[in-house]
Amino acid sequence: MTMTGITAATPTAAPHGLEAPPVAPGEPKLSKAEERAQAKEEAKFSEFVVMLDDQGQRTVEKAFDMPVGVERRQYVAKSLIDNMVKTQGPLWKVLDGLQSSGHVSQTRGYTPLWIQNSIVVYGDDTAKSVMESAAGVAQAVKSATHVLDNPGRYEDQLAPLENAVSGAEALADLPADVDHIAKGATKGGGGKAVAKRPDLATDPQWNLNRIHVDAAHKDGLTGKGVVVGSLDTGVDFTHPALLSKYRGYDPETGEVSHVGNWYDATDEKSPVPVDGHGHGTHTTGTMVGGYNGFDVGVAPDAQWVAARGLGEQGGTDGMLLTAFQNMVAPKVPDASAPGGAKRVVALGPDIINNSWGSDAGQSTSYMHALRNMDAMGVVNFFAAGNDGEAGAGTIGSPGSSPHIITVGATDRTDTPASFSSRGPNPLPVENGEPVPFIAMPGTEIRSAKPGGGYQQMQGTSMATPLAAGMGALVDQAALELTGRTFDTRAMKEVLKRAAVDIQEKGPDDATGYGIPVADHLRKIVADVAKDLGLLDAKAAKAAK
Repeated sequence: MTMTGITAATPTAAPHGLEAPPVAPGEPKLSKAEERAQAKEEAKFSEFVVMLDDQGQRTVEKAFDMPVGVERRQYVAKSLIDNMVKTQGPLWKVLDGLQSSGHVSQTRGYTPLWIQNSIVVYGDDTAKSVMESAAGVAQAVKSATHVLDNPGRYEDQLAPLENAVSGAEALADLPADVDHIAKGATKGGGGKAVAKRPDLATDPQWNLNRIHVDAAHKDGLTGKGVVVGSLDTGVDFTHPALLSKYRGYDPETGEVSHVGNWYDATDEKSPVPVDGHGHGTHTTGTMVGGYNGFDVGVAPDAQWVAARGLGEQGGTDGMLLTAFQNMVAPKVPDASAPGGAKRVVALGPDIINNSWGSDAGQSTSYMHALRNMDAMGVVNFFAAGNDGEAGAGTIGSPGSSPHIITVGATDRTDTPASFSSRGPNPLPVENGEPVPFIAMPGTEIRSAKPGGGYQQMQGTSMATPLAAGMGALVDQAALELTGRTFDTRAMKEVLKRAAVDIQEKGPDDATGYGIPVADHLRKIVADVAKDLGLLDAKAAKAAK
């Protein structure tokens, strides 16, 4: 398939910043004294984000009337890039002057962004003050740092899967409801082992069973043809439950390509997917994880890509916005393009899981970026936050945005988890939607752990990828019926209709519309496609 890249108007000279190429091999290393002097110089700088007045909203709004697909993504990306160049050009000259005079970092500089018309700057107070008063600037604000807020985690006793599938004795260590035990393991005189399905009270994979994933799988919905993205602490791509689902992996040759499939916004700039924390590996496992018939993920036939926007100290606004941009429109080498690379929006994922946020629910720092991705047809799932013990109105940001699907957490008894953040939304509410929009199991969730093993974790971070994985099942059904994935509006409607109300009657501030289940996804998708006018004549006839 030929993929068209975005090569719309770009700066003739790329500004210094997060996307600058690494130091060329062979360049002389700094002495200890020079390193200390550089560190002292850098200490006076901090990251701030310059937000422009003109966000190109009027042009981008037209995309919501376009069919989901590459053309819609191309339209939005080109519109945003053209607007960035037009509105930011004069500011780049100002920043170049500030850098020359020592008010902007020589090493980190500044990075223009178009996913949200803004500039990430590493500068001092003088630089921030100058940018605040510059023409066309709405505000210049110090970046917030987002950290992972896990209510707790503990190690699972299940052995690493590469050891646990070596024979019948090892297979006995797996949970009793794993289908492939009945297919391959033997007991005693050689009779087939019986796969028993335990109840939710003791089932280690209870989250999948609670949303009736087996019903979708029996109906052929496994996420095939759908690409999900993980914006998190990274991913251990070598994990047996994840490797074969990585889009950069070729199962026929065993070769791996990370171009267009991975981006690292942290200082480490790892060229390959890594996860020094474990959070991102766990959440990605819940979306797609599976190996030899043993699934920890909802959509084991979906593919994944990833961007690391959270490092050991968390992720700044600049890191996370840059990660978003490079996920929805990855850079791919192209000798004929300006700068030797082009952005290919066709490589962006259909769905992005975001198990991160801040407790400042009133913040609109990501509002424009999320609206623009929504316009592109990319569906973002966000964790509600883990501040629920403080009561009502604890929903986090960006979970409070109207352009996404926000997920709360429940326990084994369908009770809202004590830590799961609650509404009401501190921001204006569109169409009376509750926040969180839905809830999913989020306590005692077992999934992949870096190094090949498994661990249990809890939090709205664990509930959100379960919803994103179900989104992949929905998109597969939509693709097969309409030839296109669903955008956020259609996805919300499917999840709303699939949800089982578990609290007070109707939507509530703890669980939204309830817990979506996968029993009749194909029919719900067909009904939503018909009601929203997403069927062509042939598909409409087939859906009757």
